[in-house]
Amino acid sequence: MQGRPESGGRRWSIVLAGDERVRMRPTIWRWLGRAAPQQYSRFVGPQSLFQHTLDRTMRFTHPARTLVVVSRGHRGAWAEIGARDPGMVLVQPRDVDTAPGIFLPLTYIRARDPHGRVVISSSDHFVFPEERFLGEVIFAIRAAEKVPTRLLLLAARPTGPETDSGWIKPGGDLAHFITRPIRAVARFVEKPEPALAQLAYLSGALWNTSLMAGNVETIWSLGRRVLPDMMAHFERLGDAINTPKEPEVLRAIYERMPTLNFSRDLLAHVPGDTAVMEMRGLTFHVGRPASEC
Repeated sequence: MQGRPESGGRRWSIVLAGDERVRMRPTIWRWLGRAAPQQYSRFVGPQSLFQHTLDRTMRFTHPARTLVVVSRGHRGAWAEIGARDPGMVLVQPRDVDTAPGIFLPLTYIRARDPHGRVVISSSDHFVFPEERFLGEVIFAIRAAEKVPTRLLLLAARPTGPETDSGWIKPGGDLAHFITRPIRAVARFVEKPEPALAQLAYLSGALWNTSLMAGNVETIWSLGRRVLPDMMAHFERLGDAINTPKEPEVLRAIYERMPTLNFSRDLLAHVPGDTAVMEMRGLTFHVGRPASEC
């Protein structure tokens, strides 16, 4: 990511693969006979969830504008990437959850293209069929242009009162893209207790797929407003990019970086700055393969 900032407004993608989550550990042991990060596990076919996500992402974003986030302990990540050639692979000094995991690559994108648009994808969900999902993502990217001051989240119709997922309670319509409504967000519920999950399910709430699209500055402004202490670290990193101090600053900020979840600690505080669109024609499973559901 060298050189001067480019002309603005281009599409970038962030692929999150740095999670150390353990909620699927028993399933992975039964399936693979060993421990492995969820996103690097192979449940259907020869490719891992991460590889499916990265291949899909590179079909709607140029590889040079695709940033991948992994954790230092994920030694197998390089083999997973293989011959794929993303623009940047960022190694987090430690896993401090999804808010820093998103704002780390966003810092580098903002240094290059502050007026760009970004798509943020988790790499640990099961979606079928793949081609339909790709179409829904591209549809959401285009729909996000209808609500440029908001962060647009792609949601799924739930199949049950799942407690391991994040939920989105939709509000009224904000706009329409072709025939699809883009709705306001009334509130977020992150990994609720069973009774609350049941209430969310019965009230028409949707599953948060952790796939988002929005303008770089829109997301950055939300971070500044809600998590100013965390953002001060990334402002410092932004000033050091393309200087000899960059590696030292990255290590230093992660020594003090708080552990923060993007949905629970940021989005839940600003539902009025977000929007939601429901996927159609897909089977979506949160955190486990269809055979486990």
